[in-house]
Amino acid sequence: MSSNSSNSSNPAATDAPKKTSVEPGSEANNWHITEADEKGFKLTDMIKKLLKPVFSKAIMFDEKEIHVLLTRVFKYYTSPPNKKTAPSASASATTSMSPPKPAANALLELQAPINICGDTHGQYNDLLRIFNACGAATKTQYLFLGDYVDRGGHSLEVIMLLFSLKLAMPRKMHLLRGNHELKAINKNYGFHAELKKRFQREEVYESVYNHFNQVFSYMPLCAIVSKRILCMHGGISPHLKSLDDIRAIPLPLETAKTHPLACDLLWADPEKDAKGFEPNKIRAISNVFGKKEVDDLCKRLDIDLIVRAHQVVEYGYAFFADRRLITVFSASRYQIELCNYAAVVVVNKMLELSFVQLKPEDFEVRRDECEENAKDQTTSNVPH
Repeated sequence: MSSNSSNSSNPAATDAPKKTSVEPGSEANNWHITEADEKGFKLTDMIKKLLKPVFSKAIMFDEKEIHVLLTRVFKYYTSPPNKKTAPSASASATTSMSPPKPAANALLELQAPINICGDTHGQYNDLLRIFNACGAATKTQYLFLGDYVDRGGHSLEVIMLLFSLKLAMPRKMHLLRGNHELKAINKNYGFHAELKKRFQREEVYESVYNHFNQVFSYMPLCAIVSKRILCMHGGISPHLKSLDDIRAIPLPLETAKTHPLACDLLWADPEKDAKGFEPNKIRAISNVFGKKEVDDLCKRLDIDLIVRAHQVVEYGYAFFADRRLITVFSASRYQIELCNYAAVVVVNKMLELSFVQLKPEDFEVRRDECEENAKDQTTSNVPH
């Protein structure tokens, strides 16, 4: 399980140097980041630390470097498209191209070739295995469908690496939001407990936790690849009539319950026996949908395929609705009693699909971490 991270002092309690300017539109803008903190943070060094050849234990993080990284990601997601600049000199040095304009709405518009990954759920070793098997993020375009945190014991490593790569290679790394990037969920299913165990001091772990959730609230919910493949974490919705409906979802989105379409994109499931859109009784939120609903949406949006995550499947991917919908899951051996594969959907330039499967690791340390992490998690009636 995670070891304790640095407990450096809070600058707010001392005569702190001049702070950098804070972002507008947030009730928790002041993360006590000093100019020295900002200048001392090197994105390339963070990525090198996270991409060590052998990973077995928790990586040590200082809360200040986490806040600097999150502040830069926040700037990326909230900067007006016509004012987009590189997050930092160190970040721009890692790529020869200038960062693209960020999405001004909840929909990303991407082009193949691209690798599409499902839930990773704090299983950092699986994330490294994905890059090893499918190509380095510096050279390969990736789309992750959400659920980076909770469940596994290394949520912090997973999200820190993905956010770092997003800043360094914004044209290569694309991240959607999953239902576990909702505060009501990650408060109860592992992420909050992981931060509490690693940082121990309440003012530190609560500040880090709240900063992550602030950034999560600005993440896009959907992606369209080459105008033919629609991707989201959860599923489709009776409220989805056109792609403009997704573009119209207001960000930041702090709770999905306030927006029915967003809720379905994060939570909905396919169900072979569903007759129309029906209430999702298992999750007690959103809906389930059947083959006809998939066919109707593909025809209405003029798309060929839907790719979503959200459900563990035995071989890492599974088809639905005569192969017009794919579920992909990228965390192997997701629970102690399961031996599921992890998988990645590989889409080439011609929109032809192939699949990379990662066998479950026979890794007893992973089992021990699952058991220990489960003890820390708070029981809740919140559907997950």
